[in-house]
Amino acid sequence: MSVEKQTLTALKWTSLAKLAGQIVSWGVTLVVLRLLLPADYGLMAIVSMIITVLVSIAELGLGVSLVQAPKLERDDLSIVTGAVILLNVCIGVVVALLAPLAAWFYSEPRLTLLIQSASLHFLFGALGTVPQALAYRDMNFKWLAWVELAAVVTGGLATLGLAWHGYGVWALLLGSLFQNFVRTALLLRKGTPLPVFRLQGLRRHLTFGGTFTIARLITQMVYQADIFIGGRILTQQALGLYSVSLHLATLPMQKIMGVINQVALPAVARLQDDRARLRLRLLEAIRLLIVFSLPMLWGLSAVAPEFVATIMGPKWEEAVLPLQAVCLVIPMRMLNATFNTVSVGVGDMQVNLINTAASSVVLPVSFYVGAHWGVNGLAFAWVFAIPFMFFFILPRTLRIVDLRVADLVTCLRVPVAAGAVMYLAVSLTRWGCEGLAPAARLPLLVVLGAAAYIGSALLLDRKIIPDVLRVVRGMRT
Repeated sequence: MSVEKQTLTALKWTSLAKLAGQIVSWGVTLVVLRLLLPADYGLMAIVSMIITVLVSIAELGLGVSLVQAPKLERDDLSIVTGAVILLNVCIGVVVALLAPLAAWFYSEPRLTLLIQSASLHFLFGALGTVPQALAYRDMNFKWLAWVELAAVVTGGLATLGLAWHGYGVWALLLGSLFQNFVRTALLLRKGTPLPVFRLQGLRRHLTFGGTFTIARLITQMVYQADIFIGGRILTQQALGLYSVSLHLATLPMQKIMGVINQVALPAVARLQDDRARLRLRLLEAIRLLIVFSLPMLWGLSAVAPEFVATIMGPKWEEAVLPLQAVCLVIPMRMLNATFNTVSVGVGDMQVNLINTAASSVVLPVSFYVGAHWGVNGLAFAWVFAIPFMFFFILPRTLRIVDLRVADLVTCLRVPVAAGAVMYLAVSLTRWGCEGLAPAARLPLLVVLGAAAYIGSALLLDRKIIPDVLRVVRGMRT
């Protein structure tokens, strides 16, 4: 089977699982939002920030190295398995021991036990990294899709049940742990190599994985800097409002980019020696990515006042403006993530490091300045930082795959124009029916906005529908 056919099959199963998981995640999130307080989400945001940053270095990029390596020997798998287990366990123990320091830094004693409990994530990472990497390498995405769906559903239901019974922030933490436990248990059913604890034979994986880890660590620290900085400057209530707004705005991105990155990294790695095919498939992927993601995100931004009032409730009213602002720039952030995946897939870590180093300056400075203007200022920091990084990353990525700016503009012009028409149509409709309650306006705005996007996209480019149908037919077969 060709790489393209494998990629389409992978997209089919991964997309179906992510779609089902998205429905469950949104349903659980919207119910839990009404059961918990913004301060609960503020606490969980700090815990997640610490764990997310450290998880990014717990395996030293060895899992990614297994996916990218042209050839693998049996000894490689055993040595990498031993190294991943040792690294994760050591970092998990360090996190548990240093949890009181984080509680002191944020002046919140409850963080000690929360962070210590969250350190169990490293144990799951130690056991699941290599089986997952091997499944990625083999492009066994049908099985991975079922694993992910089972983990999301069970974790979501656990969170909902605990929140319903009044467990507060512990509902969020224990639900996340249970989801990771289920994922790891299912991954281990395929088996894992016996660990060998030695350095011999690990060097080439550490060379690639170490470079990747440096870039990923900096990226995680940069993209978690808003919570790190906001946790010191804002109240827990304000931090909770911001983190929920960011979560809702990035939830479509997390699901879509989860599909793209899972499938794209092994696919790009296989096509790295055939740049003509790589360019063609990259352009097709970018076009479809923006065609589907932009109306969701700009649409959510356009209907944010009605969405918050109707779905989230009055205690989240201050989340409207942050949600609107962040949703507008998330499509551009998705392109940045795609470009980074391409640079990793072709093995050009120097470009990845340069881009990461630039973001490590731009984003934290933006967050620090914005946080002094409260929740809205922290959200608008994204509006400045993401476009800046996009235009910084773009030239290097285009050079890697020999793409022209004109090619990229051709991919983006129609969905961007159609999205602008959609936003304008929603705004004018809201102005014309101000007398209606938010709950009555919301479905009307959604329907009219969708019609405006689809209609204007078809008017500007009739090839969109055949292109989408071609991909769908490819997935079905």
